[in-house]
Amino acid sequence: MLTADLTVTSNASSITLPGSASATTFASIASAVGSTTKRRVAATAGTTPQTLSIGHTKAGTGFKQRTRSVVRMDYLANNTDIADTGGVTPSASCYLVLDRPVQSGGAITDAILKTMLGGLLHVVLASGQLDKLLNEEG
Repeated sequence: MLTADLTVTSNASSITLPGSASATTFASIASAVGSTTKRRVAATAGTTPQTLSIGHTKAGTGFKQRTRSVVRMDYLANNTDIADTGGVTPSASCYLVLDRPVQSGGAITDAILKTMLGGLLHVVLASGQLDKLLNEEG
């Protein structure tokens, strides 16, 4: 189990240098509700709620059973004049999903998952790559 409150470094200022921006603390607000733990930034809860959810689910049976772990961050711009947005409160979400077999006969190991995740993060963290993703480049 992760700690009740999580401090996350890096914000909008520099995704390529995690830890260089100010730290944000996500305080626990719901523990393991239906296998999902929720945390929120207390300082922005009334204006721009930022929520961090971490959950794990299993689906399937036998050798087809899989575990899906999801880390999700949500942002809601409650302080926006919705007259400028067609009556819709702007929001955004980012997900990180690990999907793996419960039983793989040793074919899928933690080392393989860590290598895959490291490669995926490198794609996003490499200088300029996130800007390309935001510009909808492939």
